[in-house]
Amino acid sequence: MKINCYIASVVWFLVLATTSGWTQTNSPDSGAASADKIQPPEPELRNKVGLSYRMGLNITVDFKKLGGYPSVGNPGPATGSAVDRTYDNGSYNKVDISGNAGGQTWNWGYEKPVQVQGNSLILESSSSPANVTSINRENDPQHGLEFTYSHEFYRKPHWRFGLEAGLGFTTVDVEDNQNLKGSLIHIADAYAIPENFVVPQAPYHGTFQGPGPLIGSTPNRTTTVTARDVSIVGNRIFNADVYTLRLGPYFEVPIWKKLSGTLSGGLTLAVGDTHFSYHETVTIEGAGSVMHSSSGSQTDFLVGGYAAATLAYALTERFSVFGGAQFQALGKSVTDSSIRNHEPETQKESILKMGEAVIVVFGIGYSF
Repeated sequence: MKINCYIASVVWFLVLATTSGWTQTNSPDSGAASADKIQPPEPELRNKVGLSYRMGLNITVDFKKLGGYPSVGNPGPATGSAVDRTYDNGSYNKVDISGNAGGQTWNWGYEKPVQVQGNSLILESSSSPANVTSINRENDPQHGLEFTYSHEFYRKPHWRFGLEAGLGFTTVDVEDNQNLKGSLIHIADAYAIPENFVVPQAPYHGTFQGPGPLIGSTPNRTTTVTARDVSIVGNRIFNADVYTLRLGPYFEVPIWKKLSGTLSGGLTLAVGDTHFSYHETVTIEGAGSVMHSSSGSQTDFLVGGYAAATLAYALTERFSVFGGAQFQALGKSVTDSSIRNHEPETQKESILKMGEAVIVVFGIGYSF
């Protein structure tokens, strides 16, 4: 009987406990408290991706080795008698069958009466070196895009620190159409005309075999160099696709409400696919004109660095817009045009300069 009373007491206690628990679980206050306890905390958004438009400024191109007017003939050295020398307009003073015995030759010719001056026959040669430069040509702004990813490593109430990476693409297009001036190298060789010698009327062309009238075969040379006497007319076109990868730390601080500022910097790697072409006409007044044209392409690898400052405004907890500027130092990329017909005057040079480039960026970011 006592055991039955004990079992009945235990059962009654369990019923009361179960009923009490059911009542607490289904009460409004109890449900709210339980929901608060099981609700997970808000996650910290430490990763961010962004897509931005890049506007490149101060990206310039130098064009070098422009111009170039080769001498029509070959005036040879300034000294010596037994030398074949040729000049502008078909004039010449060459070795005859005697080997220019006595310092004279009958293998000579000239084209215009004005070349006879007193007791001398003046033969001339004009040329211009391919050394003209057109520098700091630009076509700002240059356009591009960049995809970025950043990860936050440390977070404090008033600052955040992390690492960012960016993969960018920028096109560079520069065209130079300005007219240029080159220097003129003028050689005038005077050959002695014997006394009481009647010069044949121009044009005159002696031969190697001769015979014919003799004049001196050793020149008395005068060389003058004058600047800006050669005209260079044409255009130069440079195109490049520049792919960049930058990596470095960043430091972010809140400024006001949803506005924050970020400073960053680090390493920049770049690959540039470049193409350079040109067409030019070089003119020496009184001598004539020559035309040059060629092109060249190459892929170049550059290493440099960057420093950036950015402002970001949070539209929502996850989305933000940002804008800022980057200073990039990537050095130079040199592209040569090809040499045509073995003439050095046809090989020109373009130099892409990204050592002081400023990139303005505008974009949108997503945190997760």
